[in-house]
Amino acid sequence: MRTLKIEEYLARIPLIFKLFHHDLAMKQYVHYKDVKYGKDKKHYYRLYSGTNPELPLIFFIHGGGWWHGSPKVLAAIGHFFYKRGYTVVLPAYRLVPKHTYPKQIKDIMSAFSHVVKTLPNACLNHQVAVIGFSAGGELGTHLVFDQVMQDKYRIDRTLFKCFISLSGVLDFTKCRSVHSKHLIKNYLGTKYEPTKVNPIRLIKQTVNTPVMCIHGSKDKLIDVQNAISFTETINRHGGPAEVHMLKGYHHSDVMELLIGKGKADTDKLLDFIQK
Repeated sequence: MRTLKIEEYLARIPLIFKLFHHDLAMKQYVHYKDVKYGKDKKHYYRLYSGTNPELPLIFFIHGGGWWHGSPKVLAAIGHFFYKRGYTVVLPAYRLVPKHTYPKQIKDIMSAFSHVVKTLPNACLNHQVAVIGFSAGGELGTHLVFDQVMQDKYRIDRTLFKCFISLSGVLDFTKCRSVHSKHLIKNYLGTKYEPTKVNPIRLIKQTVNTPVMCIHGSKDKLIDVQNAISFTETINRHGGPAEVHMLKGYHHSDVMELLIGKGKADTDKLLDFIQK
């Protein structure tokens, strides 16, 4: 266990370097603009306007344990999809500890509502692929499956072409590491019990949106049972859902599928979006 935790931290180093290096390299190429969707400084999304109108819009929600992270450090992700013709939206949201559950969910709903109003053709004609990394996976489940919040923000749930979780926090009861429990506690604050607001509880009715959960076999931050439990629940409600386990991957380096590692696995992700 201790060895795998050390491996997890070491796996982050090349990923951080690649993200930072890519951000510096791409500053001379302005492919995006930042769009405000609210009053807070975190109420913005980074928009990459793609060149192929036949492709779905990519709505990518960053991770960071709900307390850090930003679209500004994900230039590599935006460019990955943009250079393939996709329109990409990278939403920011308010962070812990100043802001706790459910403000992050409200921000994602507000951001998506703004996108639909601003880019109606991209959303309505070709639908949306929602991708969430780590904590962004939990927020993505609300966007795609939370019917109460969808109705509140007047979001048409038929817009979602698919949902992809990358190392996602999808079932609080399966988060067994001390660190993950600490993150969830800080996210929920004192008002909410994890079992009562567990994202997996959103799956109550027939599911028509295809789901892919990509998870590293060596992930010791967010247990792989998150992916397994979630897909099993989706399939019990009509599915379709699948787990794509990455042998030898940890938590953070799953992101390298969108930066330059594991071409075969990257192709599976892109095929899932396009099929």
